[in-house]
Amino acid sequence: MGRWIAEVASPRPWPDDPARSCAEVFDSEERPRLLALPQHPLDTSQRTPVRSAKTLWVRFDRNDYSIPPAAVGKDLVLLAEATRVRIFDGLQEIANHRRSFHQGEQITDPAHAAALLKAKRAARGAAADSPLRLAVPEVERFLDVAFPRHRNTARLTDRLAQLLALYGAVLLRTALLEALKHSTPTLSSVEYLIEKYRRDGHRQPPLPVDLADRPELATLHVQPHALGGYDQLAATEPEDVDE
Repeated sequence: MGRWIAEVASPRPWPDDPARSCAEVFDSEERPRLLALPQHPLDTSQRTPVRSAKTLWVRFDRNDYSIPPAAVGKDLVLLAEATRVRIFDGLQEIANHRRSFHQGEQITDPAHAAALLKAKRAARGAAADSPLRLAVPEVERFLDVAFPRHRNTARLTDRLAQLLALYGAVLLRTALLEALKHSTPTLSSVEYLIEKYRRDGHRQPPLPVDLADRPELATLHVQPHALGGYDQLAATEPEDVDE
């Protein structure tokens, strides 16, 4: 386009005065009348209020973007541009990510994850003498690797403490080390391994159902009914015989 303007359009004769070119008229008459561009470019980014109540991420356009741990629970503003997503706490920019147009992607700033892990380690250090850590020291390495797959590490720790009370330190330690060995540091993996070891010879009760996400079901009572009526459904009536 620039070459076409310089070599084709600008040398053309001016319609009102063929002795002058379009470039000469533009420089002498049009250019002095042009207004200067604004000092600040027009902001065309999409502005969206966001808030994370408990986790390190805020959701925008079906994807999650990390924020500093100190911003969790605050009312923030997200500015989405063509290629970037910026998050502000008031006038301060606290996060700057590449924009994703996929679905279900989690974009995490390593600095945000490191800050949260540092805070969680400090919190765990205050409870270093807990029964879980005294009985199974390997839980520290498991929790470090499990982050940030488990956003709620407190719930994860509580569940591991329940498994310790149910199945003992030996079985829990074996499951944790096996999960780390196979790079599957998740609660579901640990529970599966414990159930597998239990079936393979450990005489242990089955895993209880975790209703932490559905507390209303904890007090649910189902009234049993007599099953004798099903016997009548299974009974076959004699076929009618034509006389």
